[in-house]
Amino acid sequence: MKTRQFGNTALYITPITFGAWEIGGEPFYSNLPDDDSIALIHEAFVLGINFFDTAPIYGFGHSERILGKAVKKFRDKIVISTKCGLRWKENLLSGIYKDSSKKSILDEIDETRKRLDTDVIDLYLVHWPDVNTPIGQTIETLETIKAQGKIRYYGLSNFSTAQIAEAARYGSVSALQSQYSMLNLKLENSELPYCIENNIGFQAYSPLHRGVLTDKTVESLREFAQPAINWILDSMTAENTRQVLDIKEIMNYGGYGCSFASFVTAWTIAQPGITTAIIGTTKPQHIKDVAGAAEITISAEDARTIRSILENNRQA
Repeated sequence: MKTRQFGNTALYITPITFGAWEIGGEPFYSNLPDDDSIALIHEAFVLGINFFDTAPIYGFGHSERILGKAVKKFRDKIVISTKCGLRWKENLLSGIYKDSSKKSILDEIDETRKRLDTDVIDLYLVHWPDVNTPIGQTIETLETIKAQGKIRYYGLSNFSTAQIAEAARYGSVSALQSQYSMLNLKLENSELPYCIENNIGFQAYSPLHRGVLTDKTVESLREFAQPAINWILDSMTAENTRQVLDIKEIMNYGGYGCSFASFVTAWTIAQPGITTAIIGTTKPQHIKDVAGAAEITISAEDARTIRSILENNRQA
């Protein structure tokens, strides 16, 4: 799989990232046997994926520990992004809180490096804006641990354009990770143009809209009943459903010979400003399927038709 330079960094990453949220298990997803998670990570690596994304909050440290164990033998051949700024008082959703203060980050970075069993984190992201901590304090702390050699680059997740610009006053922001999919194009109005203009790498999370943009039906996803999925299903509209069906028809008529998830992933990584799409799954066949998206080229005519369908759903 060909790699791309990640924004203003010296990192070269694959356009498809393995997302390790699901393998973290509770409280967001059902728990998966550790051996299955490790096998899944190994499969992604064999398929050519070199970018792996996780966070301490995914399974309250479990995702980081599993990822660190799984990649130990090929750590020098991959890029890892993880996060800071979400803490927990107890292993419950209700125990999660935001803290991007200097003290919190200095504690978190060492805890994360220990869980991942690595000396240096390639990309370290502030998971969510923390309104109780001045952004200058957060960025200056990230600059400190970067100078100490604990991280190579840092960035932001779920930040608005104004918040990114404010953060950039205090240091070198290299990445933005936010939700982006065919059914959620609102970042094209602001954050993505900003990233393009300032050469900031962009990681699109939930590009398959938590399973909606796959061959699964909304009904089957509801039966799956995962906390991280249910809220996005509740936001689905009749217009969204029509758009999905119309785009599937374009794929079938065009004879692409792939799954809908792979087709959608190919479309996503071809959009301006999208450096990589984060794909999370607990099924080896899913990662095998989507890994092939990097080799799919959607025709210009089909791309224009898809865009015309999606423009009806653009959010201001």
